[in-house]
Amino acid sequence: MTAVVLQGDAAHLPLADASVDLIVTSPPYFGQRDYRDGGESLNGQIGGEATPREYIAALHACTAEWMRVLKPEGSLFVNLGDKYATRYSSIRRRGRAGLNGDDDSRGRSGQNRTGVGEKSLLGLPSRYMLGCIDDLDLILRKDIIWSKTNGLPDKAKDRVGSTHEYLFHFVLRPVYYSNTDEIRESYAAWTAKAYEYEQAGYSRRDNPARMDRGGFAKPPAINPLGKLPGSVWEITPQPLMLPDWLDVEHFAPMPMEMARRCVLGWSPPGGTVLDPFGGVGTTALVAAAFDRTGVSVELGHDYSRAALWRVSDPGERARALQVPKPAPVPREQGSLFDLNGAASA
Repeated sequence: MTAVVLQGDAAHLPLADASVDLIVTSPPYFGQRDYRDGGESLNGQIGGEATPREYIAALHACTAEWMRVLKPEGSLFVNLGDKYATRYSSIRRRGRAGLNGDDDSRGRSGQNRTGVGEKSLLGLPSRYMLGCIDDLDLILRKDIIWSKTNGLPDKAKDRVGSTHEYLFHFVLRPVYYSNTDEIRESYAAWTAKAYEYEQAGYSRRDNPARMDRGGFAKPPAINPLGKLPGSVWEITPQPLMLPDWLDVEHFAPMPMEMARRCVLGWSPPGGTVLDPFGGVGTTALVAAAFDRTGVSVELGHDYSRAALWRVSDPGERARALQVPKPAPVPREQGSLFDLNGAASA
């Protein structure tokens, strides 16, 4: 299908009510990074609030807007990471200083305005999740753990490493669209062997243990298409090298595999998939590659430019489809449109 990149605010979307089949997004971290646009701090960015409470309130305001554009049968997937309390309060207070780690305790005593003890996890995913259930009346279908295989080293010495984030699956109503057969995985070898044995047993009509009360063969307990993914998704973080001429950097794009599972499993072919924190267009790219309309909404102009490049680049589309990258077009090769014009002349 196609991908559309819009510059706009995640809390005020330029979309009609009930116009989106699926939302897949990853909001900015709290107090982690000052996003730049045109060399200046991006005005209105999420994540620069003074306190975790303000950050979560801003996310809930965005979520209420996402519920407006989501179809009643649609799903909402939100990837959210946590952060440790430090003596620094927020990006807004400190500018770009002190962005070098979760357990950074430098600075004057009393600078911590989070209301949480220093070095404690802030519990941001839990705060967001509970507010969505209690205040927005969303239905939480599953809290998925994104296990970051080959994640970045953790410099803390007195606790286990930080190697996971959360992916929350919300819906508006109990009955909603899903096609999870699209994302089933291969069984382990011993399970596949058991399935073959079970199938052979069901084919024996003379075996009463394999028949239901009506005299018909019982269906096999194991799905021939494979097993559903569990609630722990082991997905390697996927770095992105943008072309130098864009003059844009993105430090933590959503892995394509995460977007792929959500798009295939919970959006209909030909449907519309939205990312209100579009970043460099991962969700829109994956949606378009798999015959959906991907819509990326991004506040900053720089990331919008990068997303426009990415959703139209053949190499990035090949990465999304997990196929070999096409050979580059030679510079001396003429335009297809020129050839068409010459033929018609």
